[in-house]
Amino acid sequence: MIENLLTSNPISLDLQIQGQYELSVVIPTRNESGNIAPLLSRIEQATKGIVTEVIFVDDSTDNTPETITKLQDQFSLQVKLVSRPPERRKNGLGGAVLEGFKVAQAPWVCVMDADLQHPPELLPKIYKHAEKAGSDVVVGSRLSTGGDARSLGLKRTIISRVFAGTTRITFPQRLKNVTDPLSGFFILRKAALNTNILRPDGFKILLEILATHPEMAVSEIPMHFGYRNAGESKASLKETVRYFRTLFRLRLAGHQNFLRFLAVGFSGLLVNSVALAVFTELAAIHYLYSAILATQVSTLWNFSLTEMWVFGKRETERPFLHRLVGFLLVNNLLLLLRGPIMTLMVGQWGVHPQVCMQGPRTADMSTPL
Repeated sequence: MIENLLTSNPISLDLQIQGQYELSVVIPTRNESGNIAPLLSRIEQATKGIVTEVIFVDDSTDNTPETITKLQDQFSLQVKLVSRPPERRKNGLGGAVLEGFKVAQAPWVCVMDADLQHPPELLPKIYKHAEKAGSDVVVGSRLSTGGDARSLGLKRTIISRVFAGTTRITFPQRLKNVTDPLSGFFILRKAALNTNILRPDGFKILLEILATHPEMAVSEIPMHFGYRNAGESKASLKETVRYFRTLFRLRLAGHQNFLRFLAVGFSGLLVNSVALAVFTELAAIHYLYSAILATQVSTLWNFSLTEMWVFGKRETERPFLHRLVGFLLVNNLLLLLRGPIMTLMVGQWGVHPQVCMQGPRTADMSTPL
């Protein structure tokens, strides 16, 4: 039996009815028509005794959706088809999996590829392990002891291990016990997943889940990675760029304010230097007065950016004017401390005023008081 969700938006579906199925299998597809029949056949055989639904989330430009529909009477599985229009495909395979999560009705959701490189025969093993191990996520690992990725070939195996190692180094604590964080075959407890915080971009949806759900308990089972049955690999330079972009975004998650804070501080140094040069060289103002004026300019610059860009959404009880006065006060007190040193360096040692003004500028990089 097949349920066709071709014209439906899965986000708006009523998914409150749980318990009808024991296992949901989410399979993203893109031009996989030659794989559908053997895939469903093997899933049907593997999941006997487990009430299972199979959810295809399709981004194809060939006849894959029609193939899925035509095979509906040949299998006892409940099959759902979510066909994504072009405007919903920009987030790639990860976005397709996310839509599948929102349609899935079982308490456990397994994600796998359609090309049979992820062996369907492993479904009952990973499902039973998930139930017994107390894990929220169980990863089918090609790289753990007992796993096998030789079907990839030497070149892709090396690339896979390098990418997995890079990911684990980027998240040393979170992924210390995960050998294959880029695996596309895994099962998770749906109740432990917060789909609202996921921002998938490309292939590596498991990395997104593990990085954004540090509270999840994770375990692995070894997997023998199979050979592609039909179709072509979706790996490309574009997906590699997406991977590194995702890795960078997830690593910096929660640190945006700090990075903006640093950027404001360094921009303040530049603004101060330019203002000092304008006042001393162009306006011919004495360097001490120029330093005072330049400090006011850079302080107002830093304060404005800090208020609007770094901490624009924060809630504070201190009035705006109090924060501004405090910011100006701290910067000018530091200038008073630097003034005598600047006079000595310029007047006695002949050092250029610009050099003197590039010492520590703590307040320019500080939070408004």
